[in-house]
Amino acid sequence: KSIRDVHFFVHTGFLLIALFLIFNSSIVMTLAAGTQLLILLAVLLSLHAENLIPPLFISLLLKSCLLSLPLALLLFVIIPRLPPLWKMPVQKQAITGLSTTVSPGEIASLSRSSKLAFRVSFDVDSVAENERYWRVLILDNFDGQTWSQSEAKQKQEKKAKSVNDYQLKLSELSASYELILEPHYNYWIPSLDHSRTNLQTVNLNGYELRSIKPVSKRTLFDINLYQKIKTEPLTKAEIKQFTQLPPQGNRKTRQWLVDQRALGLDKKQILTQLLSDFSTQNYRYTLTPPVLGRDQVDDFLFSTQAGFCVHYASSFLYVARLLEIPARMVTGYLGGEWQADGEFLSIRQYDAHAWVEIWQDENWLRVDPTAYVAPQRVELGLLYALSDRDEFLADEYLSLQRWPDITLLNELRGKLAQLDYLWAVWVVNYDNKKQLQLMKFWFAKFKWLNQSAVFLLIICAFFLILFVVIFKPWSYKKIAPEDKLYLRLQKYYSKKGVLKLKGQTVTDFCLLASRHSLLPVTCFEEFSSLYNSLKYQVNLSPALRQKKLQQLNFLLKQLAGFAS
Repeated sequence: KSIRDVHFFVHTGFLLIALFLIFNSSIVMTLAAGTQLLILLAVLLSLHAENLIPPLFISLLLKSCLLSLPLALLLFVIIPRLPPLWKMPVQKQAITGLSTTVSPGEIASLSRSSKLAFRVSFDVDSVAENERYWRVLILDNFDGQTWSQSEAKQKQEKKAKSVNDYQLKLSELSASYELILEPHYNYWIPSLDHSRTNLQTVNLNGYELRSIKPVSKRTLFDINLYQKIKTEPLTKAEIKQFTQLPPQGNRKTRQWLVDQRALGLDKKQILTQLLSDFSTQNYRYTLTPPVLGRDQVDDFLFSTQAGFCVHYASSFLYVARLLEIPARMVTGYLGGEWQADGEFLSIRQYDAHAWVEIWQDENWLRVDPTAYVAPQRVELGLLYALSDRDEFLADEYLSLQRWPDITLLNELRGKLAQLDYLWAVWVVNYDNKKQLQLMKFWFAKFKWLNQSAVFLLIICAFFLILFVVIFKPWSYKKIAPEDKLYLRLQKYYSKKGVLKLKGQTVTDFCLLASRHSLLPVTCFEEFSSLYNSLKYQVNLSPALRQKKLQQLNFLLKQLAGFAS
């Protein structure tokens, strides 16, 4: 209804866009926010340029934005990264990612999502494909239907939030990797076995990594990977926990175990036989398994024989614990897709996976039952493990990840991923460390410069550039020689009270000045004639122009000298 309302609307929009960018930092979301910002600026500009035709209006809008970009880039590069002056509220529940409880079929629903989980780049040769198990959670309690964290594990998770690091005894650093984690509003950091980082993180005794604060924005972690770990023997309480099972249920499985023992097989041979059955019998890997009944393990092993990673891991883990072998379930992600010619690895939600670790020879040994029924899942990825490819991302028909066989879409997806990766590394995660590295790179030749001097010089240079851009000293209009002589004439006669009036011509001013001079009026008329000729006669040759300027200068001296 009024101009004030428009200003209120636009500035409220600016604030909402800023809030939006706190929680959405991908390049696609940033471009969307930039488009909205451009629209708001157009609304604001329309108040002051309502009479401009559309082409000129758009030109002025774009020119204003382009002129502001150098200033924005300079401020982004040089302003120190300070901690926020306020605390943003963070939602308590994760919006994507794994759950602290798992039952057969749950990860299958997560695996229908192509949403990016994290990206990784290695400083040296990457880890082998069959070793890219990104652990997130340890699940060690089973109630017959669902695997979850025990009370002891939950207490350790809580302690991790208060910076109680479990001191893993790691040795032989093998590699380092840079992990860019998407916001999931939880404390989990997916990591390879035997990883450690000191940046606002802690280690748990299950080798998991945890962030001190919930990951509420794209965050970069520099992580070291070690080859060996020295483990402590399990306590009686841990052995009891890692062999815990409900006292009843799954009678067929228990009877099968009795039969295997009757054949003279030991514990290891029974587990080996179960894995062999997964690979040789009529088991199949699918994202749409039949519904299981109350005795899940029995139904899966002896009836449906169709399932996802959790089905196989849960059944194997159940049998291992029946044999009183300490074992636990690990959930996380498996594999990933190399992009931009192998520069980085993209891991998405459909890479979610579950596997088993058993305690053997005083160490935790990883066993992935899925590798026996669908080895393609480990070596090539989820898509190639499915007998029916239509199951892959069935709910995301338009997702680019759903069509890996189309070359053009693959190239487009790779370029977008590379652009988004560079955006995450150099923009979203541009911190004090990267800022200092950039400054050192720029000023490496000047040994006498310290960080304070660098910032001072940059700020001074910024204000100098700002001064030049605002005042534009080069844009001042040069005064023509004839105008300089005319201004000098005005100055001479202003002392006699003769002032040039607004809109007064040179001829009229000379006529007025002649009344205060001892020279005849013809001298003033000749001055105005010469001036008008120099000013408005376009076909004057350089030589003639120079001659007339000399005559005008001679006349000026005469007129000024004989002023009464």
